[in-house]
Amino acid sequence: MPMEPSAKILLADDSPAILALVSEILRDAGFGVIEAHDGQEAIEKTYKENPDLLILDYEMPQKSGFEVVSEVRSRTGYLHTPIIIFTANTEKSTKLQGLGLDIDDYLTKPADGDEIVARVKLLLKRNKQKMDCNPLTRLPGNPSIQARVEAAISGNKPFAVLYCDLNNFKSFNDKYGFEAGDRVLKQTADVLVQAARQDENSFVGHIGGDDFIIVCDFNKAEPIAKEIVTRIDEIAPSFYDEQDRTQGFMLAKNRKGETEKFNFLAIGVGIVHNTKRPITSFAQVSHIGAELKCLAKQHPTGSYYVIDRRTE
Repeated sequence: MPMEPSAKILLADDSPAILALVSEILRDAGFGVIEAHDGQEAIEKTYKENPDLLILDYEMPQKSGFEVVSEVRSRTGYLHTPIIIFTANTEKSTKLQGLGLDIDDYLTKPADGDEIVARVKLLLKRNKQKMDCNPLTRLPGNPSIQARVEAAISGNKPFAVLYCDLNNFKSFNDKYGFEAGDRVLKQTADVLVQAARQDENSFVGHIGGDDFIIVCDFNKAEPIAKEIVTRIDEIAPSFYDEQDRTQGFMLAKNRKGETEKFNFLAIGVGIVHNTKRPITSFAQVSHIGAELKCLAKQHPTGSYYVIDRRTE
């Protein structure tokens, strides 16, 4: 299946014949191709065109493929751009030379057209997944979340979306520090992933901060929510020091700089679903989810979930 046309490949080679052949292979597979005839032109066009992936000849005039990689990797915006080195040199020493340059793959000339396309597709897919994942929890981020919700909407089957948000997380972070806060987020993610296993086809994503989302079969939504709120309330005291655990609350500064008593961390879950009224867009799901999540967070003590029971 061809990649979407917006995927752009920079191809740099000083051989006009190889440049023409590989360009044709890539274009036939659905890629946009940016051609460069030497290393310096490859660098200039990389910064100008911002390609999704680079294929660089090992030996080129002006700058070699390795020199291009070294220059491009020095720019923050290109640290994760996939790079393939195209070489006729099969010596191990060549690959060893490039070990410190973060090169993603090598292709040996003459390369088979199917292999070129397969390698490019694999690297683009891996890079998309890597860039989409939250670096802390390793859960999928917003592009994958939206795609999964929209797939559920178009599936015309009963589904639910659980919006999950921690209570009192900011005050906890302020008192205990970001390292402790990161541990809370990781364990929250683990709880959500474990609970979501009640539906083998469920999806768990990390919207950002202390906001998470689960997409699942409607019939599994409440059991999953019940497990989440129960488990979070069980582990919440373990995040606090002995004094706070003993007194059952935490003293910390509020947004006005005043000392305030805060309950232990808890989670609010809002359950959006399509069994009472039609759901037609991701924006609609987000709006309803935000409302329900806020209602759940208003519960005076502990974790709580709210399911949408409105018909219009």
